[in-house]
Amino acid sequence: MYKPNEFIPQDLTIERWEDIQPYFQTMIDLEIKTTDGLKTVIQKFSDTLAVFYEKYAWSYINMSCHTDKQNFVDAYENFSTKISPEVQKASNIIEKKISNSPLFDEIDAERYGQFRKNLLREIELFRRENVDLDAHLSTLSSKYEQITGGLTATIDGEDLPLPRAAVKLQNENREIRKQAWLAIWETRYNIRESLDEIYNEMIQVRHKIAMNAGYKNYRNFQHDNLHRFDYTPKDAENFHDAIEKYVVPLSREIGVRHRKKLGLPSDDYRPWDTGGEPQGQTRLKPFSSGNELRDTAISIFNQLHPEFSKNLKLMESNNLFDLDSRKGKAPGGYNYPLEVTGMPFIFMNAAGTQRDVVTMMHEGGHAMHTFFTNDEPLVFYRDTPAEMAETASMSMELMTSPHWDKFYNEADHLRARKEHLEGIITFFPWCAIVDAFQHWIYLNPTHSVEERNDYFIALSRRFSPSLVNWEGYEHFRRNSWQRQGHIFSSPFYYIEYGIAQLGALQVYRNFIQNPKIGLDGYIRGLRLGSTKSLPKVWEAMGIKFDFSADSICSLMEFVQGELDKLNQ
Repeated sequence: MYKPNEFIPQDLTIERWEDIQPYFQTMIDLEIKTTDGLKTVIQKFSDTLAVFYEKYAWSYINMSCHTDKQNFVDAYENFSTKISPEVQKASNIIEKKISNSPLFDEIDAERYGQFRKNLLREIELFRRENVDLDAHLSTLSSKYEQITGGLTATIDGEDLPLPRAAVKLQNENREIRKQAWLAIWETRYNIRESLDEIYNEMIQVRHKIAMNAGYKNYRNFQHDNLHRFDYTPKDAENFHDAIEKYVVPLSREIGVRHRKKLGLPSDDYRPWDTGGEPQGQTRLKPFSSGNELRDTAISIFNQLHPEFSKNLKLMESNNLFDLDSRKGKAPGGYNYPLEVTGMPFIFMNAAGTQRDVVTMMHEGGHAMHTFFTNDEPLVFYRDTPAEMAETASMSMELMTSPHWDKFYNEADHLRARKEHLEGIITFFPWCAIVDAFQHWIYLNPTHSVEERNDYFIALSRRFSPSLVNWEGYEHFRRNSWQRQGHIFSSPFYYIEYGIAQLGALQVYRNFIQNPKIGLDGYIRGLRLGSTKSLPKVWEAMGIKFDFSADSICSLMEFVQGELDKLNQ
């Protein structure tokens, strides 16, 4: 495990910019005379950022675990609005110092090629006037999480955090599902105007950031800002079209089969029915507590690869899990790498559902990525492109699925695996909606709230055609995009899930053909971090970076084939 050297203390307390500023200043003042000297500056820069990133990570982790504790909220906002902007400014000076050195072209291209490519992109996009705008966006994101983190739904006189309330949507009793759905969506509907205000401001700030950087729109700016070197916005639009052609019909068939299981006529399949169980079949109940979820996951990871379980046990001994849903937690789940510790923190809102099992496997895949890159000295290479990061996590979902019998009896294990594969199919249309929605948002930044909601409905009808009857509840549907936190806090970070799912399916296909070869390729790709380009990393894994229509069609046939095997 790589640790920052003696240049900067690993346990440095950072409460203000002045605490870390001397380390940046030393690098800024340092005269570079040799290629070894240049490499030393690059390493010191990496080490300093690693210490900063870890302190920043803990401020975010504490805030998201306790959105109702003002001291944690204040600490995070101090990092995001006061310290981080200064780090960005100083980093830009150091990046220019490195790139402007005549020696930069002389250092090993094989080792530093990817670093060089990403560094030049950072310099190209950096604008000093955007630093404060980025800080303002962090404050707006924090407001979104504070509002949504405190949401509860009142059901039978009890205030339940939304993840726990959502469990009732799987009930076999249709009336219970309906009452739970109404309670959840009335809660969401009541905050729609506050979230619209936040998002309206975010759109305008992001548009200004793009204009400052010389772009006509934020869509194109963010594509470059996310270092998407291997595909274009047009490729993303073609991806949407391919999903519409090859996946939407399969997704619709799954919905029709589910409606028939519930015994409902085609005109009476309502939004509270989509997750419901048929009469006589209760929902899957894999675990009763976050600790049980964690311990069972460790056991499953051990069956797949002993090193996987060893890593999770290290996290457990260092209290790096917060899994249970409770009031006051931000929504969602994540794996946050701790760059000095060399381990990540896993955050979830588990409520005892099969979806939680998948999320645990998903975040566990991210965690393995963190562990397998923690020997890499450069923090720039430990941070991987999102398309690869999500391939790591989604592959783990699939490879662990044969071992989910540790949660279930034989019949329920079969159900869980089928639901997971069906969920992969039904996810793609939502992925296309979220990405296409954001394309339109930022290509039309002066739109109104009504126009925005109208476009979301148009996309919903395109990718989820005429299956669910929303009559009487269209007002809930119009703002239902607000539940997707990525749209607010991580703009355009969503198509990666779709691309990565195609990679994960290829990994899984290799794995079921030959478990050792598939797993070895998976680990080999994880170890590379971002030292190679995305297509090269996937090639090392034994898969192709290809999200063309032909690839989607082929992989959907593969998923359908796996479902057919489970149905035999």
